[in-house]
Amino acid sequence: MNMNRFLFALTFLGLISIEANAQAVIVRKRQLNAGSGTNPSVRYSPSSSSSNMGNMYYSRYHHAIKISPAALVAGDIPISYEHKVSDYITVEAGLGITTYNVTEDLIRGYSIRGDGETVSKVSYSTLFNTKFFPEGNSFQDGYYIAFNLNLRNYAQDFTTLDNFGTDTTVNEFFRWADIGFTTGLQSRPSEKMIIDWYIGAGIRQKNRSTTDYEQVFDPVSGIYEGVYILQERTSVAPVLLGGVKISLLFR
Repeated sequence: MNMNRFLFALTFLGLISIEANAQAVIVRKRQLNAGSGTNPSVRYSPSSSSSNMGNMYYSRYHHAIKISPAALVAGDIPISYEHKVSDYITVEAGLGITTYNVTEDLIRGYSIRGDGETVSKVSYSTLFNTKFFPEGNSFQDGYYIAFNLNLRNYAQDFTTLDNFGTDTTVNEFFRWADIGFTTGLQSRPSEKMIIDWYIGAGIRQKNRSTTDYEQVFDPVSGIYEGVYILQERTSVAPVLLGGVKISLLFR
């Protein structure tokens, strides 16, 4: 009996020891899984992972070529280059070709003048912009605040025919110089494209050199005669800035 009790007690202690060792192994495995980040109880979102990978993929681009379809109605065809200085700042500079200005003609009607012909010529435009992205998402979906400098020069010839059948051609020009601030919202519909909508306000200085028809008194004949006189004018006024640009990205 004593021997049987001893064997029973020894077997019972052995089973307790095996159970304790098994529990210790399970605890150690859980600790190792938690430390290595492979705990099955923790779930990772595939969407968040793919989003981070996409942002890393898109952030490789630091250069862009930009065009402005909205500028065409103002007779301007600009092409600019934008550089991503950091996640918070980009700078843009560009040159363009100016020609017939639809909006200016609708307002001023310089192409509808009697006894003469107006012919638009090719001229130039320049621009410089600096953008600040408060959320640090330049070249990504988001908004920005920008400082803008723009210059547009328009040139045209105005040819008149006097009473003696002599053609007189006068070189005319319009020059716009803008300084202002804009706020914009840009979206990235694909890997290598950004669509940029912006609006703001600024100050515009206009310099004009145009030929106006006036009645001038002729002391010799004693009558008023109609003549064209070249007038130069300068004006400064507030202006609404806005438009849309399309960017093509590259590394």
